[in-house]
Parts: sequence; C-alpha cells; structure tokens
Amino acid sequence: MTTRARPHTTIADRPLSARIAIYTQPGEPPYLEEISDSDAAVLVERLYEAAARRARPPVVALREIIENLVHAEFRDALVSVFEHGHVVRVSDSGPGIADHERAMQPGYTTATAEQRGIVRGVGSGLPLAAQVIDAEGGEFELDANLAGGTVVTLSVPVRDVGALEATVSDDARILMALLLETGPSRPDRLADELGWTLGRCGRELVALEARGLVTRRDDGCRVLDESGASLLASLF
Repeated sequence: MTTRARPHTTIADRPLSARIAIYTQPGEPPYLEEISDSDAAVLVERLYEAAARRARPPVVALREIIENLVHAEFRDALVSVFEHGHVVRVSDSGPGIADHERAMQPGYTTATAEQRGIVRGVGSGLPLAAQVIDAEGGEFELDANLAGGTVVTLSVPVRDVGALEATVSDDARILMALLLETGPSRPDRLADELGWTLGRCGRELVALEARGLVTRRDDGCRVLDESGASLLASLF
C-alpha cells in the first residue's frame, strides 16, 4: 500500500479571521468584533485599523505585533483592548516561540517565503515594538499562551494634554485644524484640501485615531473628538 504525503496547508488554503475585544467597564463583557478576509495582507490591515481606532500604544508598535500574527497563521488570533486603550494584548494559538530571548534580538525570524510576501518578516518586529514602547515609558511583555501560542502585551501610561503637545507633529496639527473647520470629512476630501497624497493623510488619521483625538464614523468620515479639539486649542 502506498502512503501519500499529506499536503502542506498554507495561509491561503483556509478561511482567515481574527477577533478584537474591547473592554469598557470592569465586570462587563467586552464588545466583540470578528474580522475576516481571504487575503492575509488585507486581514492584517483591517485588524490593525480596527485596533488603532481604539488603542493608545504607538501605531508602529501596534502594527508590528499585529503583523506578527502572520507567523501563527492567525490561529485563534485575538486583539484585546483594556483600560481605555492603554493596554493592548494580542494572542494566538499558533506554534509559539521556542526561544523568547532570541525572538527579541533583531535578525532572528521564522518567517517563510509566503509570510515574507505578506509582511516584512525580517525578524525586527518584536524588538522594534519593544523599543518603541520603552521610549514611550510603557511596558512590553512576551509570554506563552495557556494552550500553546504567543501573547504580546503593550502597556502605555496615561498622558495629560501637556505631554501630548510635545509629540504632535506639524501634519497632525494641520489635519486637526482642517477637521475643526470642515466638520466630519472623508480622508480623500481632506487629502484634496491639503494637497497631500491619500496615503500621507491616512497615516496621520490612523495615528490621531489611535490617540483618541479623532474618531472614525461608520460612514468612513473622521470627526475631531473633544480631546482633540482641546489639544488643538492649546497648540495655537
């Protein structure tokens, strides 16, 4: 009898999905949203955008740990947001990380050719996220999940308006000022008004959303939050 080798299952061979849980009040169940897409790169982008709208850690660190889910092929991928966005935990039930110490050194990676086609996969994601969080005065934790897999937790301190002022870029100030003037606006309209590319405008909007200064409505329009308006008043 001839035994046939079992074909290798790639990311593209199965449905892809991830969940995001938003904890708003102690003792209450979280708001839970499932995000799915047949394209792994699109799923990373959608999950990142959903998390960035609610989370406070720097967007660079947040993106790196969400992209890291590619290594686990998104198995039981879950992004949890606590303490009004100041704590974000990303977990999976993938193969896990055999050597946590090496995983935190640039250059070490388990990325396959397929995974490198989705994200950079050069082995700098976790170390970069840790460095960015450390620079913000926060904490980066890398742990094994209970039944296998990996858990990464990002925690950042609550900052007052004065602390925020020093970290707001000129582009962000201009964009917030335009939102104050125009009211709810779509990214393409804002980009046209400023003479920016849509990509440049989109990156600034995601960063402002992540800091709770701008809100994205269901229709895709962005609105300046009260905290954003208060910060803007202190900047000009």
